[in-house]
Amino acid sequence: MNPYEDIERVHYKLGDFAEQLKGIDLLFYGNGRLSSNIYLLDEGRVLIDTGNFSEFMMDYPQYYPDSEIEKVIITHAHMDHIGGLFMLISCYKPQIYMHEIELKGVIKGKRLWDVLKDLGLEKSIVPLKGNEEIELETRRLRVLYTPGHTPGTICLYDYENAVLFSSDVVFPMMGEWALLPAPDPQGGNIEELALSIRFLMKLNIKAFLPGHLFPVWENPLEHMKRAYFELQLQIQKREDLAYINTGIVLADLGDLDGAIFCFDKVLEKEPKHLGACFTKGLALFQMGKLKEALECIDTALEVYPDFKEAKQARETILKMMKDAE
Repeated sequence: MNPYEDIERVHYKLGDFAEQLKGIDLLFYGNGRLSSNIYLLDEGRVLIDTGNFSEFMMDYPQYYPDSEIEKVIITHAHMDHIGGLFMLISCYKPQIYMHEIELKGVIKGKRLWDVLKDLGLEKSIVPLKGNEEIELETRRLRVLYTPGHTPGTICLYDYENAVLFSSDVVFPMMGEWALLPAPDPQGGNIEELALSIRFLMKLNIKAFLPGHLFPVWENPLEHMKRAYFELQLQIQKREDLAYINTGIVLADLGDLDGAIFCFDKVLEKEPKHLGACFTKGLALFQMGKLKEALECIDTALEVYPDFKEAKQARETILKMMKDAE
């Protein structure tokens, strides 16, 4: 089932797509720039983000006639994710969870905290720092502080089901509906965003639910790899360094085949690239392929004979080869 073939449809039960998503619903208002996703848990009593469309307050009672909104978790305070909150609080008085940095942000000349306080919601606000656990009826969500898109962006991780609510930190990055994550030019930071994605890549994730586009439940790590590489390309301004940095991260995660693929992409164009030869040699060493590792390290030393770390790696490899005889 391809949700983009049924773009007029609004309400999705994500458990129809993947077992680990049972109990999570999605109000999906398309792929426009301001059409952020609204995720609903506990039969509609808990919202993750509120979108920015008036239709939401008409659609909600249609799909959840016996429910009231009790908790709203905001991943970051961009208006496309928080705009619906101000309509929502005219009907309900939920607890509002948001990172403390986002609460200090300014909306129409006032701090968001002050806007909510003026609306009588001061006691309903739950400021977050990161690493809190939000206990719901059907899931437990760990708050992950993942700055970069904005200074106070959070993701939410259901570690029991390996599901990540990835906010605007990670989007689908494969195929026609790819969307590159990017920092807010008014306060985001691309290096922090890349570090946040690197952190998320270390988690066991079977599905991620982004702030825009449709959730991903097939090969989620491949989307994260692509996002990390594309951000490195922007940061480094060089394809070789982007591949090498991505390969180093993959090696650190234990994906040595993926790491070597990245290093080989550099070596295809420049067979004696110093950094690619050295890092590929280390990856091969980790795989126990000592002869191939030595060849790569020797090539690196051919390019730069005074490369201290390569000399040390060569000595270690030779010793292990001798011990194995």
